[in-house]
Amino acid sequence: MQKIDSLHSWIGQLAPEIREKVVQKMRPRHYGDGETVYALGEEGHELYMVESGRVRFCNYTLKGKEIQFGEVRTGDCFGELSLIDGLCRPHCAYAQGATELLVLHRHDFEELSAQCPDINAQLARLLSRRLRVAYTIIEDASVLPMMDRLARLLARLGYSVGTNDEQGVTVLNGFTHESLARMLGCTREGISRELKRMEDVALIQRHYGRILIPDIAALIEKCDGMVGSEPIVPGYH
Repeated sequence: MQKIDSLHSWIGQLAPEIREKVVQKMRPRHYGDGETVYALGEEGHELYMVESGRVRFCNYTLKGKEIQFGEVRTGDCFGELSLIDGLCRPHCAYAQGATELLVLHRHDFEELSAQCPDINAQLARLLSRRLRVAYTIIEDASVLPMMDRLARLLARLGYSVGTNDEQGVTVLNGFTHESLARMLGCTREGISRELKRMEDVALIQRHYGRILIPDIAALIEKCDGMVGSEPIVPGYH
């Protein structure tokens, strides 16, 4: 897997003088845990950068089941899609814990992007990389059995937000069976069953609410995948 720093940040990739112009136009806004940043179907008049905290993206089935398909963290940008294509928000965005955002309104975004062509270039790069991530998720969901989908999800999370202990074991904190089920669109019971199967063959360990991956390369090798595909993940360390 290829880890890319600032994968979700077009502002962070701008030249310092252009980045300063953008940030000067942004306004701070606080969100409490679980508070809605925007909802599915709303008109989009703003884009955001995470100053601290996290924001998760999700949608719902007709029966009310939540499907989570993304999360952004400090330094990441989101919400630009509706400002570019003029369509409504394609999903819901909720704060995860106390979250501080910097907000850029549409008219400021349009003025800045007209003045600074590099903004559009960096946005194109960001959206291209997000499309690659989406292709990976679609491929996994289309062809892989649940255990392999879960293994690849754990590997992506391990490379992206996992930490390494003194023995070199990758540690995932804060991911419950319920949250993993939301990411894969399955049941909590299904996640519990597949984690037990992986634990039985020593691919993972579970310890006090943490998931431990002794050898993340071995975890990836054990699961199937598409020929030639190398998933990209955001780097947060």
